[in-house]
Amino acid sequence: MSKVHRLGSDEERYDEASLWIARLSEGLTREEEAELQAWAAIDPANQALLENMARLWDKMDCLGRLSVLEPQPAAATGSGRGRSAYLAVAASVFLVLSVLVFWNASFDTGIAPQTVQRPAESFYETAVGERQVHVLEDGTRITLNTGSRIGVRFTGGARLLHLESGEVHVQVAKEPQRPLSVLAGGHIVQAVGTAFNIEIRPDRQIELVVTEGTVRVGEQPESTDTLRKGLKVVLPSSAAIIMAGQELVTGPEAEVARPLSEAEIQVKLAWREGRLIFRGESLAEAVREVERYTGVEFVFMDENLKRVRVSGFFKAGDVEGLLAALKQNFDIEFQRVSEHSVLLYGT
Repeated sequence: MSKVHRLGSDEERYDEASLWIARLSEGLTREEEAELQAWAAIDPANQALLENMARLWDKMDCLGRLSVLEPQPAAATGSGRGRSAYLAVAASVFLVLSVLVFWNASFDTGIAPQTVQRPAESFYETAVGERQVHVLEDGTRITLNTGSRIGVRFTGGARLLHLESGEVHVQVAKEPQRPLSVLAGGHIVQAVGTAFNIEIRPDRQIELVVTEGTVRVGEQPESTDTLRKGLKVVLPSSAAIIMAGQELVTGPEAEVARPLSEAEIQVKLAWREGRLIFRGESLAEAVREVERYTGVEFVFMDENLKRVRVSGFFKAGDVEGLLAALKQNFDIEFQRVSEHSVLLYGT
């Protein structure tokens, strides 16, 4: 680990403190212990921020490991300058430990100490019919489908995405020491370097399709503090492993991954090119998918029409093209009631 001695913005300090907390959790080498001592002593803001990170990350185990900051005794033959340095480090350590003790007392009494603001979560959102592609700071590429919203938070020890609604395809930049975790529909999908697609359905179930590598899937804990505070997510050993070419749909029944053919994968990911592909779906399913991209509501005046099977390629959002195809191929008539409502009739 390179020496962390620079003085910078609060965000830079936050990243450095996050790295030190992560390192403390894993155990420090002698060289890293010396670097941490120097970093804690170089500026009082570093000391306060280190305490803040211990609180935000709930890393109480790290508090016991801060003993690495205790300076080593100076040699008996050392110079006055050496003794001064020793006293300076000792004073800084005392300040760190004093702040930690103060925080513990404040926590017990419900009084929060002053903290340094951590970087805010970034949000990306698409309107109906819109698609967006973003390259995140680590190189991860996300593609958002229509009507989607996702939050992104990166720290020194974790990469966290929270899909609140809609659908996203994620091409994960490989970082073995910092897995990327996606919270969606009460589940956590975690990967190191791979590609997968997640959709939150209207019933809040999620559909996961893995296109490269493998991912692990577990249930979201009842508390979201870990995600909101930017902590590393550790899934249990019992977490399901989903491989490339498999699909997992969550629900009340047992969640078992099923294999997908190459054609099925192409159909499910066609939205990234702005296309919809139907391969024998019912008309009810087809128009429900079209509604996602247009905001147009299709009303069946004949219930039998819902069971009509539809096949073909359509441009997402092309309502007129769909209506023309239904009239030409299935003799289905339509009437536009308004800009956002269409009635479908049988002949």
